[in-house]
Amino acid sequence: MYSNKANFSFTKKILNINYFLVFSILILFGIGLVGMFSISGGEFDGWPLKHLQRFILSIILFLFIALIDIRYVFNFAYTIFFISILSLIIVPIFGIESNGATRWISIAGISLQPSEFVKYTLVLVLAKYFHSLNYDEENIITKLIIPILITMVPVMLVISQPDLGTAIIILLGGISIFWLSGLNYKFFLIGLLSIFASLPLMWQYLKDYQKDRVLTFFYPERDPLGNGYHIMQSKIALGSGGFTGKGFMEGTQSHLNFLPEMQTDFIFTMLGEEFGLIGTFFVLITYAFIIFISIRISLMNKSLFSKLASLGVSTVFFIYVFVNIGMVTGLLPVVGVPLPFISYGGSSMMAVMFGFGLLINCNLNKNIILEKTNF
Repeated sequence: MYSNKANFSFTKKILNINYFLVFSILILFGIGLVGMFSISGGEFDGWPLKHLQRFILSIILFLFIALIDIRYVFNFAYTIFFISILSLIIVPIFGIESNGATRWISIAGISLQPSEFVKYTLVLVLAKYFHSLNYDEENIITKLIIPILITMVPVMLVISQPDLGTAIIILLGGISIFWLSGLNYKFFLIGLLSIFASLPLMWQYLKDYQKDRVLTFFYPERDPLGNGYHIMQSKIALGSGGFTGKGFMEGTQSHLNFLPEMQTDFIFTMLGEEFGLIGTFFVLITYAFIIFISIRISLMNKSLFSKLASLGVSTVFFIYVFVNIGMVTGLLPVVGVPLPFISYGGSSMMAVMFGFGLLINCNLNKNIILEKTNF
């Protein structure tokens, strides 16, 4: 199954974890904790305490995934993906409804959003598939049917919840693995042209609130007290922060409740109001450093599975950050995507840490060559 190089001992694995990456994650979590403390009005009970508790659980998951034998991860990739799909299927039946959408299931009293984990289990299963794929230009179309179906099943299930924003991230994460696997660029051009050609048809199937979000993106002033309210208040808060910000816990838009969803989707805006351009720039630099380190250590892997899985995790993380910041600054439509490590949300936190645990696992076993397997 893998090369003759011996596995690291448990202690050596711990010592060889990339602590530059871990330290950067801790910095972002600390920023999120500070933000939660401000939102809570200086009270640690509530948002900050829950944010800390969820991060501790996520660290445990991160270490488990990072230190487990990579052979188990590789062998059970399809099983892990199947379980995540099964959890999506049961969401409409046993799920918890909130704000008109059914996206959460309760396990032992803990609410989880399966769609957050599918972003990474899809990367895992596609990495294994393309790792074992023998490219044959004559039969490549036939061989792409399976991964296309694997990608579209979770996308359609998440759209039905409805959660278009998460579905788009899942789709982009899947497409990234197709691209990284070395597939001919002509397939992507054909796919892109097909998407543009089908836009009028897809528009007809969007729900009314989704259409409103798209229209509001192009012209927020069309409904300043309704659909355009969130993004207009977000821009006001960001602009009012100036270069150095209004100061910790001194944000007016946030503390006077003009800014919606401060603890989740719009926390970057709240930080911008209180810490200004300097604070938001520091956040962006930290994210850029994490992405740079992730890509760098991903390219060190000798196994195609490890390389694809690691780069897939890095890409999904980048999409998370890009969509959230683009959303709150008005560069993208509002789709409800949290900011990794900073936004409040247990499922998002655990899913991202699952992804980075996978990335670290691949890095610790970068010299191991996994054999090809049949689908």
